[in-house]
Amino acid sequence: MRLIKIKREKLKIILFLLLFFMAAGLGGLYYFQSLISGKKVIKDINIDSEASLILNTMQHTSTRNGIKEWTLEASSAKVLKNEAKALLVNVSVLFFLKNGESLNVTAKKGIINTKKNNIQLSDSVVARYGETIIRTDQLHYDKKSNIVYSTDHVIINRNTSVLESDTLKIDLTKNTLLLKGHVFGVLSESFDFTQ
Repeated sequence: MRLIKIKREKLKIILFLLLFFMAAGLGGLYYFQSLISGKKVIKDINIDSEASLILNTMQHTSTRNGIKEWTLEASSAKVLKNEAKALLVNVSVLFFLKNGESLNVTAKKGIINTKKNNIQLSDSVVARYGETIIRTDQLHYDKKSNIVYSTDHVIINRNTSVLESDTLKIDLTKNTLLLKGHVFGVLSESFDFTQ
């Protein structure tokens, strides 16, 4: 019986020492890990002091009297703190016309006035209306008058016809296009101004 009692005491001591060394090993491992890793420092953080909000994608729809006027999409947007502006990249604006058709405008860059909903598009601006393609360096949209205009050189292609002008004004309410300045064109016999 005494032999069993001694074996139990030895077993208890062995188990206690095993538990003690395991706890000491885990504590030592934790301490060693904290020494190696040190404080975590996050590098390459760019803080934009001009922006109050930066978005990876943006979509905005403008309505007037419950009717959708246009929808804007951009791959990124930076809303500026002290200005009512958002700087846009890879912009697409779809203007909805009263006749049921649409004018689709794309550009590499853009600025939207967040209070007035006026839009400035620049860098490879392309506007498509049916088969008509308009190219220019800059295009502006004025929400109050519902007019799209450009004061830069404009090229308009439709099938085999080409028109060039110094300025362009598209009244989206009246569905009219006005060219001013030096207007030059090559028109095919099948060119139809009404479409």
